[in-house]
Amino acid sequence: MVNSRSALFRPSDQAPGAATEDAPSYRFLELLSASATDLLQSEDLAPTLDRIFDLIRSEVELDVLFHYAFDTQAQGLNLHAWAGLTENQATDWERVPLGVALCGSVAATLEPIVADNIQQSEEPRLAYARAMGLDACICMPLLHKGVLLGTLAFGRRRPGGFTDAELQFLQTLASYVTLAKHRIGVDRELRARLQERDRMLAERVTIERQMIELTRASALGSIAATVAHELNQPLSAAVNYLAAIRLSPSSDDRIRDLGSAAEQQLQRAGEIIRRIRRMVRHDDLVLETRAITTAIEEAIHLVRAAAPRLLPPLTIEVGAEAQQARFDNVQIVQVLANLLRNAGEACHLHGDARIHVTAERHSPDEVTIRVIDTGPGVPAEQRGILFQPGLGDGRCSTGSGLGLGLAISLHLVEAHGGRIWAEETQGGGATFAFTLPAARAAD
Repeated sequence: MVNSRSALFRPSDQAPGAATEDAPSYRFLELLSASATDLLQSEDLAPTLDRIFDLIRSEVELDVLFHYAFDTQAQGLNLHAWAGLTENQATDWERVPLGVALCGSVAATLEPIVADNIQQSEEPRLAYARAMGLDACICMPLLHKGVLLGTLAFGRRRPGGFTDAELQFLQTLASYVTLAKHRIGVDRELRARLQERDRMLAERVTIERQMIELTRASALGSIAATVAHELNQPLSAAVNYLAAIRLSPSSDDRIRDLGSAAEQQLQRAGEIIRRIRRMVRHDDLVLETRAITTAIEEAIHLVRAAAPRLLPPLTIEVGAEAQQARFDNVQIVQVLANLLRNAGEACHLHGDARIHVTAERHSPDEVTIRVIDTGPGVPAEQRGILFQPGLGDGRCSTGSGLGLGLAISLHLVEAHGGRIWAEETQGGGATFAFTLPAARAAD
């Protein structure tokens, strides 16, 4: 590389002019400050470079700007932003291979180059600059930690090269552009990854829903097997009432009362069938704000009417913050009836048999209901299979009286967005708990 004033190329640290001309001016510092502010806020480098070029072109006597982005796959340069070019000129040099023309040479060597006296040169790499009437040009690589991001070039048409002050200003500006380009690239990559994460999360939710639907479909056979079991309670109650009618020497009023009770239980059996059909059809669940104590009492009445023996002493404790929840009354009364019936069967042989039902609100969104008995309890290793269809009495050797009703209870509670589980009970016995959506403040 020749370093004289008439040379084709010279390093960017050698420029014509006296030392007094090379001192950075206060105006250049102002322009750098304004450019840095714009670059810091930029989300798209092309319009930002347009604004910066309009800001500095008269101060540095610039006529053109080229910004090429480095294409790592094609190993070439793509024109990303420009100023002072016609559309045809931009199209002609839209892509530049490494080593071709001024910017391609800078991208290949990773070193800035200043070209003077371009109109007097016959250098092939300056043919494009000569065609545009440029006489001086500086092209700089945009490097971030040794990685090429692209190139930035400025050119002027009037005779005379850049001064040291002008070169220092343009090189500093290029360093700002490098940082901005890197930041914008990182921001875009981060946004793309976040969008991909959101897409994958949405896809996972869709897959989970599909899995739930498949699980629901595979469980339909089990649900059908439990229907007879679940209908046993209201039908048994109705049979008991009708037997009492047949055997009772009571007055006609008493007979009518027993007949009415039997009719209610048969209607309840029909409602259970309708709700199961609705669940199979995947109809949306309608949640209503209801009193938890009322549902518990209704379930106790249902179990007592159908139980072959009296329930043990039973207590109810509902916290002040858990008076209400949002649930489907028929379905949750059925869940409670299943748990109460199981509790009664589990502890009826124990001398100090008791059942305790509690409702507490441990979080703003959930109410937790527990049915606690003093029976033999459920071993920890068997708790995981209690809610599987067909696995209860037949698989657990505890004598707890756990039936198929737990399987459908699981489906009903999950349809409410809740959870159901068995947990360890202090002092012995079994505790079954499930959650329901808490009542909203507006309710």
